[in-house]
Amino acid sequence: MFIKFFLLMIIFLNSVGCAPSANEIVEDWKARGWKIEKLHGEQGPIERHGKLMSERAKAIEASWVQNGIRKTRIYSQRNHNILVLRFFKTDGDQFVVVMKKKI
Repeated sequence: MFIKFFLLMIIFLNSVGCAPSANEIVEDWKARGWKIEKLHGEQGPIERHGKLMSERAKAIEASWVQNGIRKTRIYSQRNHNILVLRFFKTDGDQFVVVMKKKI
């Protein structure tokens, strides 16, 4: 009886503790009114993610790693607020989804 309970708890905790996918994270921001501007890098399985945004900055720098090489691009915030979602892949590379929202 105890072993069955223990196994069920392990299965339950593993299913509850799963991190959201990159698509789920992007869809969450889209639901908040953000639109996809550009994707940089190659998508793949992710370990973690981060976000970069500022209401005061004149520009936002998006950076990603593709085949071990870091790349960057600067986005002006003159007409839109910019949000950069950076995804860290399991192979060490990164990709970013740049999103925008009207000021």
